[in-house]
Amino acid sequence: MQNKQSERFIFSAYASSVGAVLHRPLKAFLSDTPCAAIPVTGGLISQSRENIIFKIESQELLSVGRASATVLAERRDDQYVTLATTTVENLNILDVFTADAVVSRVTSVFPAGDNRLGRLGPDDHKARFFLARSRFDNLKIDRKLIECKLNPTLGSEEGFLINKFDTRHDSLFADGCQEFKIPQFGTIHLGQVDIYSAKIILTMLRVELGCPIVATTTAGTTSTNGTDG
Repeated sequence: MQNKQSERFIFSAYASSVGAVLHRPLKAFLSDTPCAAIPVTGGLISQSRENIIFKIESQELLSVGRASATVLAERRDDQYVTLATTTVENLNILDVFTADAVVSRVTSVFPAGDNRLGRLGPDDHKARFFLARSRFDNLKIDRKLIECKLNPTLGSEEGFLINKFDTRHDSLFADGCQEFKIPQFGTIHLGQVDIYSAKIILTMLRVELGCPIVATTTAGTTSTNGTDG
């Protein structure tokens, strides 16, 4: 006989500061970088590290001055608040991509009890999500300064709702600041937002290195979700 438990909220959030997988000329992984995941009961977890370098022999693929990852989840009055955030400072990828800071921040606010954040349809996720504080500081690609405009829906200060059954890819940024193809380097993707299973995943940077080094690097991956069980 199954025990019946009182209703409780199940928190879910994780944050990954920076990662890299090298495929050729050899197989290697960037490990021991700041990351954090929240227990289902909530709480606060934070990690940071300075001077991260990923290289092949004398060739430096990626360097970071300082990286941090933090997750926070708690009930505040009549809301469940979950935050996942990372900051990657002084990021350099093969001297082609540089940024003083990459900030990824996802917050979800879930109503507790009978509280409601606006009118919801039957298929709407109850949480309201906020990405507006995510950004690049002094982003340069191939030595050119890049300034990205936010997608007015996902970058709204008021946040946004998602459908519980949504499965789609979107972008935090408007057209023209989502993908950059650099000859003899690879493809740079900015502000990727993946929505599935009522979850938001924000990846501020994903780089597919293609020539002559084949590798994938990421910076600023954050995700939040939650449900009342």
